[in-house]
Amino acid sequence: MYHSSASSESNVSAKKVKTALVAEGGGQRGIFTAGVLDAWLEHDYDPFDILIGTSAGSQNLTSFVSRQKGYAKRLIRGLTRHKQFFQVGRGLLGKHIVDLDWYFEKTKEAKRALDLQTAMNNVEEREILFTATNVRDRQAYFLSPKASKNDWIELIKASSALPLLYKQGVPLVAEDQRQNEAANTDFYLDGGLAAPLPVTEAYKRGARKIVVIRTVDKDFQAQSAWLQRLSAIMCATGQCPKTIDYLLQHEKAYQKELAFINNPPDDVEIIQLFSNQKLKSKLLGSSNAELKHDYAEGKYVGSSFLNAPEGNVDQVKSELKIHAA
Repeated sequence: MYHSSASSESNVSAKKVKTALVAEGGGQRGIFTAGVLDAWLEHDYDPFDILIGTSAGSQNLTSFVSRQKGYAKRLIRGLTRHKQFFQVGRGLLGKHIVDLDWYFEKTKEAKRALDLQTAMNNVEEREILFTATNVRDRQAYFLSPKASKNDWIELIKASSALPLLYKQGVPLVAEDQRQNEAANTDFYLDGGLAAPLPVTEAYKRGARKIVVIRTVDKDFQAQSAWLQRLSAIMCATGQCPKTIDYLLQHEKAYQKELAFINNPPDDVEIIQLFSNQKLKSKLLGSSNAELKHDYAEGKYVGSSFLNAPEGNVDQVKSELKIHAA
């Protein structure tokens, strides 16, 4: 399923426009994104000038540019369902509920190794960015493995460090010492906190055709009535509990991006890829059957996108269930 937001003028002109791919996070729901990207790998489809991933989206984009079809699917169905990865009880002991350290160490084993050299070669002439939230200022940062002093794996680990589930965040060498004179490291949390859907960033970097792989249904609005009611009670004194504060920041950032997508500037086309049905998998704790279903759904959507004439989804009607704004 696609949703295309475009101006009344034709946005796909004969001249070359800068194209971006934005991969949303969503924990285990990222297996839908893995399916889309694997379908594209099967057809050598990768026309993107800019690639931006958040959380699970960062991991998916890494396996995409490393040309390792099936890699993200194997990790999500294997490692994220392992008892070592996710244990609620560890939080009571002051430990990480989600053990990203164990997870990313596993990706260094021979049978699970990422081909980062191929990945780096494939983005040599392009931008690839992973969103993360700096603990110090709670702002979104767009981390580039091409320019960073930090290891590629550490960057996607930082992008994936869910607040509260991975305690203090991931330490990274400060990219600009002037931004943090007190120390030579900064701690980062999941990019979904400050930049859950970085479409605006792609536009700021010159993209005028933006393809967004979503891991929610097309009617998702981000604003939660229960959160608003809870925050009204819990934050009445002006001091919010950290959990509520994080959720409110995520919600506000998400709504801002949705507003941009729903009312884009006249010079950009935004194409969103959704599942044709509500995804069965969850942020964490999904069954193998649920993950298999959503991966297959992603492959279907990815293949259907390629079957659109020259990738122009506005030419395709009911067969692909396109909704044009």
